[in-house]
Amino acid sequence: MLIAFDSIRGTKLAGIDDDVGTIQDLLIDTDDWLSRHIVVDTGKWLPDRRVLLPPSILGRCDWQQRAIAIDLSQQQVKESPHVDSQKPVSRQMEMELFKHYDVPAYWGPAGVSLTTGTAMSMPLSAHVPAAEQQTIEEDLPPLRSAKEILNYSIEATDGDLGHVEDLIVDDATWAIRYVVVDTKNWLPSRKVLIAPEWVDAVSWTETKVHVDLTRDQIKNSPEYDPLTPINRGYEEHLYDYYGKERYWLP
Repeated sequence: MLIAFDSIRGTKLAGIDDDVGTIQDLLIDTDDWLSRHIVVDTGKWLPDRRVLLPPSILGRCDWQQRAIAIDLSQQQVKESPHVDSQKPVSRQMEMELFKHYDVPAYWGPAGVSLTTGTAMSMPLSAHVPAAEQQTIEEDLPPLRSAKEILNYSIEATDGDLGHVEDLIVDDATWAIRYVVVDTKNWLPSRKVLIAPEWVDAVSWTETKVHVDLTRDQIKNSPEYDPLTPINRGYEEHLYDYYGKERYWLP
């Protein structure tokens, strides 16, 4: 199911013995727009802690009840590695997190990602030469906060387009499927969707997302209504309009 990031934030995480907190943010791999970590607000039971959970441990999503089941106890979450909120998440920290939760890593030798929107991964036990292991440990993965990307300006090939209002997440893979663009500075009361594959570049210093589309293409594209669930028919219409290859086809 495709769900807006704005609707995901605040969703309860129900552990095996009690709630462990709510989803506060997602850490996105900017190489392939996959959510690599769930940032959890643990509330009063575990204050002043930045807790990260891998999406692979999340169970069934009940969006009507705004709850997701996880097969973890509060004690397991409490004993998870401490993550410094003032520092970027390092590869070494990711390795410690995956080891604690007993889940496979998502990267290959020398830190090369093996995923392109599916759940492929390499187990932590896979052999990695010592030199490459050192590279992985010292490397900083390309992770960015989903909240950070909100309100970034969108730049078309021929001028300003609007700003990022939201992100659309696939709850089966936790991939970012679409960027929601608010064009109100140019086209009043109109929102459109742009797939990450159509993004040319993201300038983190200028807080801009550059897309390989013209303003006229966006102007005439299928409109997005946040109150209407995104179905395959809408996606087919969107991809046909832009003449782009569909992500759901092999």
